[in-house]
Amino acid sequence: MAFGSLDFRRVAIEDFALRSGDALFDIAFAMRVGALDGRHPEAGRAALARIKAALRPHGRLFIDGGDPLKEIDLFRGLPS
Repeated sequence: MAFGSLDFRRVAIEDFALRSGDALFDIAFAMRVGALDGRHPEAGRAALARIKAALRPHGRLFIDGGDPLKEIDLFRGLPS
């Protein structure tokens, strides 16, 4: 938190979009996001694309999937 700023959003991933004037995120954390658990591949691909669009280049995505916390590298290519 070098800039002293933290912003939280609580929203269904299928409804997520940056608001006008929003800065891109450095880090995204997904907690209890059904589209990212692998059961719905098409919804998962759409969710990852929305998250990637909201991140700075090389931003990081963490998913609450137990211990340890899971990190997805969205900038190495989205899963097919």
